[in-house]
Amino acid sequence: MTLDDKKKFIINIAFILTIYAVLYFVFVYVIHWIMPFIVGFLIALALRPIGKFIRKYIQGGTGKGVAIFVVALFYAFVAILLWLFITFLITQLTDLIYSLPGLYFNKVEPILLEFNDWIVANMELISEDAAKTISQVITNGINYISDVIKNISINIVQMATKLISNFPLYLISVIFTIILSVFISVEYDNIVAFIKRQLPDKFNSTFEETRVFLIKKVWRMIKSYIIIMFITFFEILVGLTILDAKYALPIAAIIAILDIMPVLGTGGILIPWAIVEVILKNYTLGFGLFALYLAVTIIRNVVEPRIVGYQIGLHPIITITVMYAGLRLFGFFGLLMAPITAIVVKYLNDTGKIKLYK
Repeated sequence: MTLDDKKKFIINIAFILTIYAVLYFVFVYVIHWIMPFIVGFLIALALRPIGKFIRKYIQGGTGKGVAIFVVALFYAFVAILLWLFITFLITQLTDLIYSLPGLYFNKVEPILLEFNDWIVANMELISEDAAKTISQVITNGINYISDVIKNISINIVQMATKLISNFPLYLISVIFTIILSVFISVEYDNIVAFIKRQLPDKFNSTFEETRVFLIKKVWRMIKSYIIIMFITFFEILVGLTILDAKYALPIAAIIAILDIMPVLGTGGILIPWAIVEVILKNYTLGFGLFALYLAVTIIRNVVEPRIVGYQIGLHPIITITVMYAGLRLFGFFGLLMAPITAIVVKYLNDTGKIKLYK
């Protein structure tokens, strides 16, 4: 490696570290201050196609009037969804959470204790010391799970208390977001033109190409997986309802969300649940859950290629790594945005806009 190559390498590393430091500062410290503007801008951007579609069929309608109408319709739809969410899903989810301690201590813990006794009885035939060590490990694990289950109610109360104490701040943020989304929808073109004038032409060109890529490719992929998530939700909801399982609605919602995550999938909940039910001799529910898992998996493998169509090409290792890094650095928001950021970086590198790797 020549001296010039070393200088370029050092400069590239310094540039990457600088970009990371700026992004970290923005996402951790600054984004909370401007979040209403960002959310309002994204809402206005998402609603623009609807506004354009309506203006085609309304003669004499002004763009501002249509924009206000579309935003009002959007928030009415959101209010209805929130009402349904709070009325049905939250109620059942709360009941499910409060029933977990009784479910664990009455059904799961006795199975674990029997398993511990079986391990000890068989290991004592080989080595008493090994039996005691394994038994201690299992007992510590059971005690840890018991402590977690016992603290669920306490943690929920603490979260509810924190949410209530911060409610005025959340309410003010929501009000500002609604107001900003209305004004941005009305003055969207002027705002975008002003922002573009403040940025270099080369950046605007690269940003426009990236925006087109995100809309045509990534947004299509996101919409496709949202459709798959809803299909999975309804499949599991119908299956659990047929099996007469309690709390079918919140469980189906949780599994549908986990199904989008790498590695976890529907089997992360359905298979252990089915095994526990079979051990408890609830054979109808246990084998029914196995059958439901197989049905969901088969339907997803058939439907996913047809709906998604275009695959971005991120390796699963990269996807899991960036999601974990995003979660650790920026919380749940980072978990969602990290894969999209990685896809954009890959696109810019592949098209020669940046050169991070070969």
